[in-house]
Amino acid sequence: MHQFVHQQSRALSQDEMERFVKGHSYGRLGLCFEDEPYVVPVAYGYAQGTIYFHSARQGKKLDFIRKNNRVCFQVDEWQKGWASVICYGTASLSEDVEAKKKCFEVLTGQGLNEEHLQNVKSCIGIIRIEEMTGRCSADFSLEDED
Repeated sequence: MHQFVHQQSRALSQDEMERFVKGHSYGRLGLCFEDEPYVVPVAYGYAQGTIYFHSARQGKKLDFIRKNNRVCFQVDEWQKGWASVICYGTASLSEDVEAKKKCFEVLTGQGLNEEHLQNVKSCIGIIRIEEMTGRCSADFSLEDED
């Protein structure tokens, strides 16, 4: 029989949640269409209240977003204590060069030339965050995040 110990936790502040999301590069995108939920891991970048990710130009993830653009996005960590942030918002999709430029700048920290971006065969997902919630264990520290 397992004995579970309740660990103290606390809410993360808005600043802590943003630093946490910005300090990670993988999260889970939660989608739903009609009665079918779908969660998919994605590499992402975060800047100024927006999450950017890239994707193939077709697939279940894009089909779901086109049918219902209300999404949630979750990031967690379980190494030095634990923390989890969930972002709620709307997703849009774009294949234009400006969206690709912004996405890859946020993801890599550097720009790509326009000719290269025109040849990139991907779709850019842009999540405008409307609300964030987050909690962490009492022993979790954001000191190493950035």
